[in-house]
Amino acid sequence: MAEEGRNGRQHHHHNHHHHPSLSGGRRSKYTHGFSSSQIQSLAAISEAFIPPIPLPSNPNPNPNHNQSAVNFFYSASGSQHPVPQEVAEKMAKRYPSSGMFLVKLVLMLLSTKLGTLLLCGFLSFDTKWPFLHSFSDLHLEKREKVLQKWSRLEVAEDAINGVYSIKCDVVIVGSGCGGGVAAAVLANSGRKVVVLEKGHYYVPEDYSLLEGPSMNELYENGGVLSTVDGKFTILAGCRAVIATAESSTITRKLRFEARVTVSAGGSLLTPPLMVSSGLTNRHIGRNLHLHPVLLAWGLFPESSVPGADDGKSYDGPILTSLHKVTSTGETSNETRAIIEVAAMGPASFASLFPWISGADIKDKMVKYSRIVKLFALVKDQGSGEVTEEGKIRYRFNESDKENLRVGLRQALRILVSAGAEEVGTFRNDGQRIKSQGIKTADLEEFLDTIGTVGGPRSKGENWTIYSSAHQMGSCKMGCNENEGSVDINGESWEAEGLFVCDGSLLPTAIGINPMITIQATAYCISKKIAQAMDNGKFSD
Repeated sequence: MAEEGRNGRQHHHHNHHHHPSLSGGRRSKYTHGFSSSQIQSLAAISEAFIPPIPLPSNPNPNPNHNQSAVNFFYSASGSQHPVPQEVAEKMAKRYPSSGMFLVKLVLMLLSTKLGTLLLCGFLSFDTKWPFLHSFSDLHLEKREKVLQKWSRLEVAEDAINGVYSIKCDVVIVGSGCGGGVAAAVLANSGRKVVVLEKGHYYVPEDYSLLEGPSMNELYENGGVLSTVDGKFTILAGCRAVIATAESSTITRKLRFEARVTVSAGGSLLTPPLMVSSGLTNRHIGRNLHLHPVLLAWGLFPESSVPGADDGKSYDGPILTSLHKVTSTGETSNETRAIIEVAAMGPASFASLFPWISGADIKDKMVKYSRIVKLFALVKDQGSGEVTEEGKIRYRFNESDKENLRVGLRQALRILVSAGAEEVGTFRNDGQRIKSQGIKTADLEEFLDTIGTVGGPRSKGENWTIYSSAHQMGSCKMGCNENEGSVDINGESWEAEGLFVCDGSLLPTAIGINPMITIQATAYCISKKIAQAMDNGKFSD
């Protein structure tokens, strides 16, 4: 899920030059290491996901549509160059080595007849010679059926040299909501501040609307980050945890000697940094809150007025409101969930929307501008842990699941009330219903089927993936070391002069976007650090 909210109107200026790393374009060389047979299998899978299909008959085409673009989209195939190569490159850069071994093994097996028989079963057979085929030789319809079958699978339980030293007053690891504020406050107080950031530096005019290169550069792990069990997809901004630049020709290690160190790597990266630095407080890495999110969508009717805006679902001001879903009891007005608009570009939408068939996903993508996405978010009582980079575990609280279900049902009601002709969830089976003119009783009957099933490793055919764009609490502050990882000023109990200044400080989930809360907390903590340094603390 991209940043929640509604996009203001975007105007394209063809003479504007975005930053090269955010502008896309084809690579001159690929380093994924896939063999030609593996790429062939991957191309066959990609084509089954996004197949070329006939243009649907439409006796009354909308005059506002660019018909040539629509024709091209329907005829496009996921196997066209450079799509398979780009998918392979993305996986090679973002997947762990153990996962890549399995991916390459599966693709290698699919390039053979016996391997295809093993993985695809009777669908690999034909009534004519040679009777048995490799995956890429299967008819497109059979490949699509294989993918549909796979999507319903049930899972059982089961340095000494070359060191450059830099002296400064404060070193800050990370430049997000916490680190950025801390850097500004401490620099304005007259301190020499160094900020370590593994992401690139961009100014507003550098940004483009291309999601692929932008996700690669602006999000942790390129936006491909999930919990160990696969239930959550997590969006976190790029933040720094290293100070070593390596290439094939040179390695430089930078050692920063500072009076004060501030960790602002965020709730997913500050705990691994603290643990790898030798800190042992039992709260480090625990109490991770994610603000779990489930999504709903609504397809709105086409405009019949020539020249009218045809369902620009993100046209207008930024997010101007949120909807609270409260308890209905007489003695309680507790907020169970909040509902907001989820602003997702076409690539993000396509990656999260449930794949039922190639024809279905193309139909929905052609209608993308008329699809509104809402999400239900809960202030989670459940929590998780992260002590090793990239390995995130999370335990759901049953009340959180029920609150999400209540919020998701309300989001669907809102979409129907707003005039959607079809609504649905992001469950893997494409759960949806035609809603134009629907009776209240029929809608409520559909809503009774809405649940909060687990991720793709759940035991059962139906599953969904939860999303998270807010991470908090994994290095919480406390009154003493038995209650938190750091004190109320953000300083470590174990190492003098080591501070935490990001969302991991928050003791609980807060139930709304935490950006302003993190900035305010960072402002107060960095003011205290500056005051302490003025009084001679942390001197050489």
